[in-house]
Amino acid sequence: KIYFDTGKATIKPESFPVLEAVAGILKANPEIKGVAIEGHTDDVGADARNLKLSDDRSKSVMAWLTSTGGVAADRLTAQGFGETRPAVEGKTKDAREANRRVEFLIKD
Repeated sequence: KIYFDTGKATIKPESFPVLEAVAGILKANPEIKGVAIEGHTDDVGADARNLKLSDDRSKSVMAWLTSTGGVAADRLTAQGFGETRPAVEGKTKDAREANRRVEFLIKD
């Protein structure tokens, strides 16, 4: 799980081990040529704000992976989907927590 400051795209330090692991996997496997970084939010707040927040967060992860993790930018794409693709249906605390996420999808 990648953690961010509430309502912001600032990555929290407790996320660094996960990001370091992702960068390590990508550097060790150059045959992985395309990874999509997808940002998602819960359903709290305005749809447009959630879409922008998720997009900013996915781009923040991509920036970390390229600048700190040493992954080539041409291997990565970043896009936010806001609340349009929930992992879990519902409005409980647990459902909303599950829906606030960043996913890494191997595309090529």
